[in-house]
Amino acid sequence: MHPILERELQKLGLTEKETRVYLAALELGPQPVQDIARKAGVNRATTYVMIESLTQKGLMTSFERGKKRLFNPEHPDRLLSMIRVRERELQEQEREFSQFLPQLRAISSSSGERPRVRFFEGPEGLRAIREEILATEASEMWAAIEFKELPHVLSPAENDEFERRLAERGVRQYVLCTGTIAPDAVQKHMERYPNFSLRSVPVDRFPFTGEVTVFGNKIFAFSHRGKLIGAVIESEEIAKMLRSVFQLAWEGSQHVGATEPAKK
Repeated sequence: MHPILERELQKLGLTEKETRVYLAALELGPQPVQDIARKAGVNRATTYVMIESLTQKGLMTSFERGKKRLFNPEHPDRLLSMIRVRERELQEQEREFSQFLPQLRAISSSSGERPRVRFFEGPEGLRAIREEILATEASEMWAAIEFKELPHVLSPAENDEFERRLAERGVRQYVLCTGTIAPDAVQKHMERYPNFSLRSVPVDRFPFTGEVTVFGNKIFAFSHRGKLIGAVIESEEIAKMLRSVFQLAWEGSQHVGATEPAKK
């Protein structure tokens, strides 16, 4: 049999047995049903059903030769025609649906703002969250993070790339952290990224083990330990409230480094 061909044909919408019958018929040419069934490894009764289904899809034909009915597969180019027909149908569906989309949006917005919550897992989830942060139009980011655990989740190179892309966009970062932090290392980081500001809180009093970020109207939360689970909450009101909490905590935290950018 042809496992790769079978898989590709099934992507076009053929069932496993339809695929086997069609490929068997393609190899044999015009044959009675019993020969196709034997080649396909499908019982005769089921092969009849599969041939009927393939005929309805335009992939099989039949004709009489003497006293026998022979079944013949259509040329494989017919499969390409099927794809093109499906493409036209999808385009037509898209045009029809686009006419009703404004009404659906209006229904959704008429019920007022409802927080939208999504979940992510593992390092790939954190990468997805970061890409969403970078795609969000906002000029300011507030974050609370366990500083020492972050490199164990993503590589230092990935963390540097994330910081670089934030800096290129001119995003001002206000980061509250726990953990041991070397002031000279922080100063070097701030010289490299002048819009970055870091303050620390006592780890014995505030032992959080993950990160929470407020960016625009979204809140991103991710655990650094155990099973890596992240969540995104999209809500203007909740983000505004948590941003105020961050600002309150910022006033009572300890500055790390020689200088820090002034808040707008």
